[in-house]
Amino acid sequence: MADLLDVVIDLTTAGLELAPSELEARSLSLADELRAGRLADSAELARAEDLPENWPEGAKAGLLPFVGGIVKAKISRGNLKKTVDFLGNQFYGKTLTLVYKANGLERTIEYRNLADLELALKGIEHLDRLEAIRMQVRSRQTE
Repeated sequence: MADLLDVVIDLTTAGLELAPSELEARSLSLADELRAGRLADSAELARAEDLPENWPEGAKAGLLPFVGGIVKAKISRGNLKKTVDFLGNQFYGKTLTLVYKANGLERTIEYRNLADLELALKGIEHLDRLEAIRMQVRSRQTE
């Protein structure tokens, strides 16, 4: 079995200006695209209990079983770069932030172009103990 990583993809700060139901539909579509493109072994809307304790409270608010705008996926190490490239193309003009935890330390990398991504992912590929990865799509206006 491939070395699968638990990845959370957050669209809530992407500045997409969608109603909650539209954001949920966009998130479901993204999950379908990740699976159809064979980038993820599994992808689905996240539940509040799937999110880390330090997740911003606004994203967890509400009584709905799923959190619109947040997708959880199982992605192989080999598909991590392809997945980030895919997100970069899907959300062109947005900043992608990759937050990962390895060996007890949390790091944040902002991806604005392919060169940044290549350098960042080379470092991540060599880490044996990746514990969590969060990809956040952000509007450049909220930086």
